[in-house]
Amino acid sequence: MADLSQYVMRNEHDHVLLNPDTYVGSVENVETDNWILKDGKIQMESIHYNPALLKLFDELIVNANDHHIRTKTSENPVTHIQVIIDNGSITIINDGEGIDIAKHPEHDMYIPQLIFATLRTSRNFNTEEKRIVGGKNGFGVKLVFIWSTFASIECVDSTRQLKYTQTFSDNLKTINPPVIKPCKKKSYTSITFKPDYARLKLPGLEPTMLSLIERRIYDIASLTDKSVKVSYNGSVVPVKSLTNYVDLFVGAKTEMPRSQFSCDRWEVVVCKSPNEEFVSISYVNGIHTGKGGTHVNYILNQLLRKLIFYIKQKKKVDVKSTTLKEHLMLFIQCSIENPSFDSQTKDYLNTPSSSFGSNCELSDKFIEEIAKKGIMELALTITKSKEMVAAKKTSDGSKTRKIVGIPKLIDANFAGTVKSTKCTLILCEGDSARSAILSGFTSDDRNTYGVYPLRGKLLNVRDESITTISNNKEIKELMTIMGLKYGKEYTPENISELRYAHVLFMTDQDLDGSHIKALIINLFACLWPSLLPCHDFIGFMNTPIIKATKGKEEKCFYNEEQHTKWKETNPKGWSEKFYKGLGTSTAKEFKDYFLNKKIVHFTRTPECCGQLDMVFNKKRANDRKTWLEQYTPQNLNTDVHNISYTELINKELIKFSKYDCDRSIPNMMDGFKISQRKIFYCALLKPLTHEIKVAQFSGYVSEKSSYHHGEASLNGAIVNMAQNFVGSNNIHLLNPNGQFGTRLQGGKDSASERYIFTQLNKCTRYIFRKEDDDILNYLSDDGTSIEPDFYGPIIPMILANGCNGIGTGFSTKIPCYNPKDLIDYLKNMLLFETASITIKPYYRGFKGTIEEEKENSGKYIIKGVYSIKELQVTITELPIGMWTDTYKQFLEDSLGTLIKDYTDKSTDVDIHIVVTLLAPSSNVESDLKLTTSISTTNMHLINAKNQLRKYKTVYEIIDEYAEVRLQMYTVRKQYLLDKLDKLLVEITHKVKYIHAVLQGKIDLRNKKQDEITQLLKAYDLVQHDGSYHYLIKMPMDSVSDENVKQLEAELAKLTKEKALLSSTTERQMWLNELEELKKQL
Repeated sequence: MADLSQYVMRNEHDHVLLNPDTYVGSVENVETDNWILKDGKIQMESIHYNPALLKLFDELIVNANDHHIRTKTSENPVTHIQVIIDNGSITIINDGEGIDIAKHPEHDMYIPQLIFATLRTSRNFNTEEKRIVGGKNGFGVKLVFIWSTFASIECVDSTRQLKYTQTFSDNLKTINPPVIKPCKKKSYTSITFKPDYARLKLPGLEPTMLSLIERRIYDIASLTDKSVKVSYNGSVVPVKSLTNYVDLFVGAKTEMPRSQFSCDRWEVVVCKSPNEEFVSISYVNGIHTGKGGTHVNYILNQLLRKLIFYIKQKKKVDVKSTTLKEHLMLFIQCSIENPSFDSQTKDYLNTPSSSFGSNCELSDKFIEEIAKKGIMELALTITKSKEMVAAKKTSDGSKTRKIVGIPKLIDANFAGTVKSTKCTLILCEGDSARSAILSGFTSDDRNTYGVYPLRGKLLNVRDESITTISNNKEIKELMTIMGLKYGKEYTPENISELRYAHVLFMTDQDLDGSHIKALIINLFACLWPSLLPCHDFIGFMNTPIIKATKGKEEKCFYNEEQHTKWKETNPKGWSEKFYKGLGTSTAKEFKDYFLNKKIVHFTRTPECCGQLDMVFNKKRANDRKTWLEQYTPQNLNTDVHNISYTELINKELIKFSKYDCDRSIPNMMDGFKISQRKIFYCALLKPLTHEIKVAQFSGYVSEKSSYHHGEASLNGAIVNMAQNFVGSNNIHLLNPNGQFGTRLQGGKDSASERYIFTQLNKCTRYIFRKEDDDILNYLSDDGTSIEPDFYGPIIPMILANGCNGIGTGFSTKIPCYNPKDLIDYLKNMLLFETASITIKPYYRGFKGTIEEEKENSGKYIIKGVYSIKELQVTITELPIGMWTDTYKQFLEDSLGTLIKDYTDKSTDVDIHIVVTLLAPSSNVESDLKLTTSISTTNMHLINAKNQLRKYKTVYEIIDEYAEVRLQMYTVRKQYLLDKLDKLLVEITHKVKYIHAVLQGKIDLRNKKQDEITQLLKAYDLVQHDGSYHYLIKMPMDSVSDENVKQLEAELAKLTKEKALLSSTTERQMWLNELEELKKQL
């Protein structure tokens, strides 16, 4: 049988002494890295210290801090905490409210003895109370006294005017009776103890222990209010805040920048870690949590998540959390309700964040501040270094003789050999260009020329991560083909290490071709800038864009300026062929290109890298705006052997960027983007008076207007021009015959273009007058006449229908306005009226309100319509931009948190939604998202001079528009008068000719052409366009008295028409047409 004497029962006092690890920590001296105060700084050093002794001191200093927290708002708060260490004894004194010097009614014991010398007594046992102090378990000072050979309490109760003194010895086994005397001093509490150094296995207080204790005194000084003085052996501790405290660790802000964030019960400071590993210095309710805990994880996880997101947004680089963490130093002071720790040593908090009693949501501004103080750049540098190592393993090329795995590469025979410096890699667009180039090669060319077809446009590598770049298939293949290595510095001396020493572009001679060239140059400028100055490294094959032939004679033109100048001085009779795409050239012509190579090489100038950065750096949108605002068309002179990269950017690439804006930003005059203008041009050309399927019409537009982009976007543009739901067009120029989308999804619910039809709206020709068709400036593409540079509607359609657009460096957003208000404003202007017309945003069919903010000119608040009855909100209109389905999704997401239920009775036109709130709302409009806003602060448009311009107000737009439109009326009037004059002369001479024929005075029978001309000239008949065809080609049955009478009647009618036109001013013409339009709206 077991020895029953092995079962032992001990009292709590002995249990504390025999199990120090459970209560105060280890009594064994340990060697560890710890923060100590040394030479006025807090430094990490490897030291020997006694964890139990440090804990004993900590119990008392935290107790003093707890008293400070409890009495903050009392009439007698703590103002001074003193620590005195003398001859191995430690005394801690604090003023403020004193301890009650009275006997406990139940235990018949004085309160000081009860709370300081009796285990499991505390004022913190109330589990219902939310506490933010350090003490909890009722051990505290009792543990200190049990582990002391001597201890004493001295306190004053100013209310009762008593002073209480009591001593304890022999590890609290001896408790001497208290001495109580009258005292009129202010309240204070003083506790002294002499640790049991023998039990702690120490000879006494050693210097390292003193430095640790002194640091804890500094800790408390940083945690208390500025009104509290903390002193050590009579000297005031020079720390009054967390800011001062952090200085002791890392130096002043000038030495180590840091960011600080404060909110309810939390104070956080972040800076770079001085030793490249994560460091956290944290305190919970004054307790030093040396091992961290849930509070540190709570802040750290936010920091890492938000910094990673910020860096991804700003730099497009995925930084790993471990990379960031190892470079952070984190200081946290927080107050946690009823904190729980992993042990009585309280160095690790395990309270879940949901029970903290407060939240600390780090702001975006704080995150940005941290990122900009070196953390982001450091993390980026390390990430890029790691990515570079990884990328070199997978992507670095080498000078090998054979390349496998790139089937579309046509490799030069000399590539990768000792003759590789003679090799040129031709980069072209697509497989067809590759085949065409190959057809032009001679057998010798196959030795020195390779061909690699690009699939579309190369990645803009500027600001992209090495990982993103190395994962790009084309760049990876290009590195393999050329033998390029990441981070390699190339020179004329070592360029022979490459498989190809030269790169040659053979792209289409259009704007996209210029963009492709620039993107590839940008690749080399970012990754291998040392190659740009190398002799003849990058160039392009100069192929003709136009050929003119006349018999066997042939002229080649390499830019449109050359062709225009030649055409002005050369007679007719030449046939022309345009070669903007390489695919236009025949195999014979390609052989010609390679037999008579016209190669232009790029040269590096000091400013070229800055120019490339300006164009391709996403952050430099404002610089691109300035660049484009100063745009004046120039042609690249390709009749030379060398041009600079800067010239390519400022003369060719700028045209691509300008065209990108032209496609995305409307013209101020007609409100059209290029695709919309092409659609409208073709609608008039067809003419689109009868309905046609959208899919068929988009094919017609592509064919007739030289539209060079995808038909999907063209279909979308046609649909948008025909939409008429609330929030779309105020005037739809095309009719929506079918399902063109509704306010349910903001037009995204339109049917397929194969099933919907469209045609011109009947009011369209009242806006875009037929009388203007002949005075417009029509453009041409490859010799084909296409749409004009802009139309001249009689009201500014850019304001009637508004716009949204994003181009290179520019974006635009203009609200819609009431067409009738625009008409009234124009009429006022034309009549020189002084009364002003206010123009404000307007959306046809919208039942809500649109009002300008008084304190924010140019910003308008759009409100829906609703009524409230108790908790029920009936919504009968949503604000512009809030589509019905989107709103319903918002309501579904709000169930149980904001609203109890909702009922939707809306149609595709009308809104009727009834919402039941969970509780009364003080701001229904905000809570239920019943307002949106629009502004007039970003109104960029292309003006009549083809310049990008920002307009500050709608009045600037309409006034500039009106000036140009009035000039167009002048041009139109003169054109119509000239046309009438020509017609009148023609009819007059027709009458004269018919009379002469009928009277026998002119007989053209059996006469040669020269005789006919002389005869008609003798009779004073005028020629039209250098001939008499308008007379002699008249049908014989029109040479009659009846036709004379008809012509004379027409002559009289046209004469009256001319007289009316002559007497009508341009302003009156415009006014008349505005009245006609107003009747149609």
